[in-house]
Amino acid sequence: MISAIKAVAGWNLKPLLVAGFCAAALSGCGGTAEKFISAGQEPIEISPETFAPPVQCPPMELKSNTYLIRKFVRGQEDNREALLYQATVEDWANTCTALPDGRRQMKLGFSGEVTSGPAWKGGEVTLPLRVAIVPGGEGVKPLASDLLTIPVTLGADSPSESWTLIENKFVIDANQSVKVVFGFDERGR
Repeated sequence: MISAIKAVAGWNLKPLLVAGFCAAALSGCGGTAEKFISAGQEPIEISPETFAPPVQCPPMELKSNTYLIRKFVRGQEDNREALLYQATVEDWANTCTALPDGRRQMKLGFSGEVTSGPAWKGGEVTLPLRVAIVPGGEGVKPLASDLLTIPVTLGADSPSESWTLIENKFVIDANQSVKVVFGFDERGR
């Protein structure tokens, strides 16, 4: 009978049986870790969070014209030879984790590069990155806004240095519809 079903449906039943066994075994977890014995080895502890759906994270948006900083020798902004350095935001990502009270904690990651200019003598650059949590709608004030500083050491005649920032201090309500707006903010220094 099974071979007839297999032939008609074109299914391989072995993966289905294994998946069914796994689902039945895990359905009894009830929120606590369960232990399963596997081929004579030590028990394997399985947490129900392993199979939990991912937590929804808000979208991230780079604010227009804030991906680049160019720093010149004071008063020589029109002279290319007076460029000290330029910095860029090149990549970003976020993940969210559900907290016991239902809120979501965001882990934000940013990266980019700092490139030395002809006038750079070497030293440390401090990049100002503004991160704001903004609710949906136009003209609304941010729920949270923070100026994060990114220290980067850049040697004289160094072609470029990569920078990375990971921040996890932002928490949002469970059903709150927001977006993360970010970019360099030289005025906020």
